[in-house]
Amino acid sequence: MRSIAEQVDLVRANYGELGEVPLSESTDAGELYLATPDRLAYALGWIVANQIVQARFATAAVDVLPVFHPERGWDRFLITRRVSSHIYNDLLADELGRIMLTGENAPRFVQPAAGVRIGLRDLLLSDPDAAIERVLSQIPEKPGGVGDLKKMRPSERAPRYPEIYTAVTDLVLEHPGLVVSREIYIDNEAIDGQYHPLHLHAAELSTYGPGDRHGANLPVLTYNWIQLQYGELFAFVDRRANRSVYRTDRETWARPVVQLEDEPAERLKQRIAGWLRLNGAAPEPGVD
Repeated sequence: MRSIAEQVDLVRANYGELGEVPLSESTDAGELYLATPDRLAYALGWIVANQIVQARFATAAVDVLPVFHPERGWDRFLITRRVSSHIYNDLLADELGRIMLTGENAPRFVQPAAGVRIGLRDLLLSDPDAAIERVLSQIPEKPGGVGDLKKMRPSERAPRYPEIYTAVTDLVLEHPGLVVSREIYIDNEAIDGQYHPLHLHAAELSTYGPGDRHGANLPVLTYNWIQLQYGELFAFVDRRANRSVYRTDRETWARPVVQLEDEPAERLKQRIAGWLRLNGAAPEPGVD
């Protein structure tokens, strides 16, 4: 596992010379999914987001979601507990702040209600550990609000999620063409003759919530999955690590034989890289 300083060095090398990808009619259609006002800030934002999840998810269910703005593309992360459990449904989506990818010295950690605005780029590039400490000092170890972790449903518990988040972050830093979504709309209608892969696999059933056995397969907006896109290639990973869907060489959608929950942490990145064929990787026979 890379240190924060090593991750920052990787961002310098892979994102330092990349310019804005605008969300406009002049942008190449194949690059629209990459749209962001600042690609260096985007990559540095992932480092900050990952450290928040590592420090606060297990003890306080704090998640950090990348957000795609309809006019600017990937321009922020929300720091939230709202999507972690039903007990946090009434909390604000940005309850604990945002990581903004626009403006001077972006990424910027902001908590508008508290008047907190901290530009992080310069500090991340010069002293990344101090930058992360500064952010974490603004996020309580046990935030106030409704609920308590003991009330979480079994289907909401995701003990492997921080490990998956680290693996995904490393892949984003290594591959500037990789984009990750956490807000996923699963349509039940065919688009261009094809159904959404999570619809085909009945990934989110309405009657009893997430699962494979009960309920109706209806359209839904879900935060239970991680969508990874690399060009025209996609893979989907349940945040609980017990389900995954990827595109096969036969151009069908399949679930692996061995799920990520059964893999050690050091294997997670390798498995996901295989599903997306990153750097010549491929699905593993007998496992995928």
